[in-house]
Amino acid sequence: MCSNVYSSALLCDCDSVCVCVDCRLSTANIFLSFSLFILHHLSNSTTLFTVHHRRVHSFSSSISPSFFGVLASQARISLSLSLGIYQSLQTSKISNNCVFPTMSSEPVAKDNKDFDIIDNVVLVNVKRTGVSGLPSTTSVISGIMEGLGAKVLLSSQDSSKGTVCFVVYEKEVDAVAAALESRFQKESVDGCHSKVEVIPNCSILSAVDQEGADSPGVGVSFINAQAKENVNVLAIAQGGSETTVTVVLKKEDCTRALQAFNSRFYLSKTTIAMGIVGPGLIGATLLDQIRDQAAILKKDFDIDLRVMGIIGSTRMILSDLGIDLSRWRELQKEKGEVADMEKFTQHVHGNQFIGNTILVDCTADSNVASLYYEWLRRGIHVITPNKKANSGPLDQYLKLRALQRQSYTHYFYEATVGAGLPIISTLRGLQETGDKILRIEGIFSGTLSYIFNSFIGERAFSEVVREAKQAGYTEPDPRDDLSGTDVARKVIILARESGLKLELSDVPVQSLVPEPLQVSSSAEQFMQQLPQFDQDVAKKRHDAEAAGEVLRYVGVVDVVNQKGSVELRRYKKDHPFARLSGSDNIISFTTTRYKDHPLIIIGPGAGAQVTAGGVFGDVVRVASYLGAPS
Repeated sequence: MCSNVYSSALLCDCDSVCVCVDCRLSTANIFLSFSLFILHHLSNSTTLFTVHHRRVHSFSSSISPSFFGVLASQARISLSLSLGIYQSLQTSKISNNCVFPTMSSEPVAKDNKDFDIIDNVVLVNVKRTGVSGLPSTTSVISGIMEGLGAKVLLSSQDSSKGTVCFVVYEKEVDAVAAALESRFQKESVDGCHSKVEVIPNCSILSAVDQEGADSPGVGVSFINAQAKENVNVLAIAQGGSETTVTVVLKKEDCTRALQAFNSRFYLSKTTIAMGIVGPGLIGATLLDQIRDQAAILKKDFDIDLRVMGIIGSTRMILSDLGIDLSRWRELQKEKGEVADMEKFTQHVHGNQFIGNTILVDCTADSNVASLYYEWLRRGIHVITPNKKANSGPLDQYLKLRALQRQSYTHYFYEATVGAGLPIISTLRGLQETGDKILRIEGIFSGTLSYIFNSFIGERAFSEVVREAKQAGYTEPDPRDDLSGTDVARKVIILARESGLKLELSDVPVQSLVPEPLQVSSSAEQFMQQLPQFDQDVAKKRHDAEAAGEVLRYVGVVDVVNQKGSVELRRYKKDHPFARLSGSDNIISFTTTRYKDHPLIIIGPGAGAQVTAGGVFGDVVRVASYLGAPS
């Protein structure tokens, strides 16, 4: 039995209603089963049909519209009037491959747009040269089709009239192609050269703007929407009224084409289906930030963010309409299911009525990072603070960036370097406006910034490390910070953004973990033994102070010499790097424009709020690229 209202049409005389119900969903199952039982017994005629993407039961019945209002409220969705469905039912023009607009969070009755799909068709391209004195290609095709009793569903020709494409049903294409080849073979003796190309597995998608007389341009809007979804249109036909456009697509592109259509005409201009991977400290903070800002984004910027799924290492929660972020933690416990990344991805991206999908990876997992290529290939935008993909093997990174540049997908990772600081965007802005990067130097670790800002006077190094660990600045095992590997990953990311093709192994790293302690069995054992090596670091501090300098742990990208490094360096006390406090980061860009006075960015480079804010900023940036007003 069906379990959720999928779409509806309310008759203008207000005493009839038709309901389309999605069989796959489970929302309000008991109530809708009862409702459909009532509809079945009140109706004299019941229509059952199957659609291409969903199975839908349609019931027409004389019934008060107030009943449907109760039905919709119990199903926890809003009324959505769709005139196209009603017209299709009343005129019996609905094909068995139609797909209807879904319910949205707000009524969409003001938009009078509809579409139809015909599957199982074939596109035939006919190209003839040297046809002077011979019947036109169009007349030849028409004669053959008439003789076979076959039907042309759509046709188009170029200005030379020598090239014509047309669409026929799959069951008719063999006879049509054979007849064309036979006819053209006879013409070849007269110097006419012809070629017949058959493109199978196609679909026809026709979009109608019934109010287009007042605002023409459905064709342009439709094609722009398809381009953003990277959907290839094989053929197109448009009426002179500019209110109808019909296109031929590969069948496998239909879902994305429908997503693009519905996103353009039925939803907010930038409705985005989101999936959050890793609801840990960063992910949970991001979800809370989206919750607090969602209403403002929708009201002031026309950005409608719908979190359709949240997945952790063991559990996930999915929603067809968008998760209630005011209680996502409770919902995860109450309704969570076993984590399945492929099911999660398909659910978030599989909603054919939201054309834009963003997956946000808030983990530090290399296995999740390895999925980015496939996500981008499927047309999913990817946002992440995870450094593993961009600092991993160079060939995989180059492959990932090449795919992203060739497609209409976005891949943003501002928070991989400097958390919420605008490091990546600044670097790109400099390069895009013609500046040349010479050198990037910075204190990229909030942990190591705190340690060396506090490593003053007679304090022991081990004492400062323990203090940082207790304050939550370090990883559970401080060696993860002191090894310098995290800084090296950031150096690699910036180096590659600057055009250098470096591997992580190409960057020499000065580890602050004493060699004998690198193999300590546990973090506790490491902390117990670290005081034995305090004198080594104390001597470096003493030598620096004697020269009027301070110690700072920095990463360097030397673009001129095409190399990077991570090491402990000394700076004069009036240097910007020497004047930091707390766990702040500082990054210096030396360029052809900023050569004498480098461009400096300074601020918090760690922490859940600023990191999640950086990720959130990327989400809004994607929305702006998709058409949200700035």
